[in-house]
Amino acid sequence: MKFKYHRQIVDMLYHEWDLGKSASGARGKTCAWLYWLEILSEIENFVFEIQGREVVGICGYSKWKSKRHLFRKKSYGAVRKLLANSFLVKNKMAIRKYDRDYDYAPPELEDYFDGEIAVLIVNKKFRGQKIGQKLLSQTFELARDDHMRNLQILTDESCNYKFYEHMGCKKIYEKVIPNGEPDASGKTDSEIGFIYEKVFRE
Repeated sequence: MKFKYHRQIVDMLYHEWDLGKSASGARGKTCAWLYWLEILSEIENFVFEIQGREVVGICGYSKWKSKRHLFRKKSYGAVRKLLANSFLVKNKMAIRKYDRDYDYAPPELEDYFDGEIAVLIVNKKFRGQKIGQKLLSQTFELARDDHMRNLQILTDESCNYKFYEHMGCKKIYEKVIPNGEPDASGKTDSEIGFIYEKVFRE
């Protein structure tokens, strides 16, 4: 993927979610880059929508314990660690806490899934065109062809989580996240996180 597309995806992430920026005092789009590097460290396969010269949406899945996943975890994970511990992040403990808060899958589901939807985002300017539905459907097809049994989808109240139900996914778990994404006024409060399951084969 061209570097300009990476920047466009980071811009989408930056304008969609806080991603720990407020709590950590991180500069500019640092937290969006941290989040994207985390995705890159996990992603097995992905699809994206380009209109003109702009990436307007991306979706992909991880496949846990695959060789590609383990390699990416080491390489992109190392870069992410350097950035998280750099001078660009004022409160480094806040970043670690944010990561823990949003990694809310319970121990009993730890070995239950073959992988997860690592990312699904569509540029706000292009919503209403069913791009998200198209990208998720294509990603499901890739995962099915990759002999995946099921996928985990972590989402929360800051997202259009009902969308996953329309896409044939089942909610199997929910938990209160103590420090959720800031709302439009900048107020941070708790929110509910959900885990959905997409089954391809029993």
